[in-house]
Amino acid sequence: MRVSPKVAVVILVACFLGGAARAATPEGLAVAQLAVVERLVEQASDADKWHKAKEGTALRIGERLRTPADGVAGIEFAWMTATLGPSTVMSFPDAFLLATQLEQGRVELKSEGRDILKLQTPEAEVRGRGRVVVRRQGGATLVMAFGGRFLVEGAGKTVTLAQGKGTIVRPGKAPIPPVSLGAAPGDLWPGADPVYVGQGEAVAFNWKSAEHAHQVAVLPVGSDLVLMQRDIGAPPWKMEIPWTGAFRWRVSTRDERGLEGMPSEGLICVVDK
Repeated sequence: MRVSPKVAVVILVACFLGGAARAATPEGLAVAQLAVVERLVEQASDADKWHKAKEGTALRIGERLRTPADGVAGIEFAWMTATLGPSTVMSFPDAFLLATQLEQGRVELKSEGRDILKLQTPEAEVRGRGRVVVRRQGGATLVMAFGGRFLVEGAGKTVTLAQGKGTIVRPGKAPIPPVSLGAAPGDLWPGADPVYVGQGEAVAFNWKSAEHAHQVAVLPVGSDLVLMQRDIGAPPWKMEIPWTGAFRWRVSTRDERGLEGMPSEGLICVVDK
């Protein structure tokens, strides 16, 4: 019996989601859920205009998601998480094999028990298991492995990235040989001992680093879903966390090529005034 591409996609997703996938609907098959929506994140199907995305909304095959310059989106699959950084566009194409496509920006994927969904860009294809960050900038794809093992393919050639390694794939070129990522910044403040601040109070985050470009993020304690993320310059960096609770903040360097280094983490608690 010949199986149509649509049916094959349904079968494949059902296997990925451990049988938890819903049946196909006119809107498309649901493959994930939006867990974090910070600022004006938007989603759209192939036929629809962009509309405001909401936490708890399903993401379906054929849809796209985009974040503003000051926003992030967190996506939960049954076996992995994905965080879209600011100014990012990602899609779930209606294709024979389920995959994600990064059109622009930065995405962080984490999967411990199973391989991530295959991630594609115009220059590269990324597969593997662990924690990986993929950036698309200046017509090139940058891939950085912060845990696990990943395969990066470009122009028919493949390199393997272990933890602490990165590569760059330019249009029509093979990935460059794996390079070591930069060292984690030191002397963080707040550091391992949490600093307590009142809600609405700005904090001047500080660290020691020889680089002039950095990437910072804020996450709840006990979660891998990023709530805030920014590309910034040299320290210090002043920011207000608008929620109460216990948070991790992390910072990594970015070298002259744009590759992110290994991150350092500190703790901060925001309390009611």
